[in-house]
Amino acid sequence: MTASAIISIISAVLAIARALVEYVQQRKWMDAGAAQATLKGISDADAAIKKGMDARAAARDNAAKHPDSVRDDDGFKRSD
Repeated sequence: MTASAIISIISAVLAIARALVEYVQQRKWMDAGAAQATLKGISDADAAIKKGMDARAAARDNAAKHPDSVRDDDGFKRSD
């Protein structure tokens, strides 16, 4: 084998290695993006749950302070 053939083989191997590294980096970025999207979804859901729990606590506190107006007639009562 000549030196130029060896250099060509090494160059091809390095090109393949570089392509593999670029592929792995892109996959990491995609995985990182998916993780960030999942984290955002979880954070949004957590914020919505907290908002609901705060509203429930406010309604419970209001009902405790004003027991005479616990349920106002909204027109959707059952006819028991």
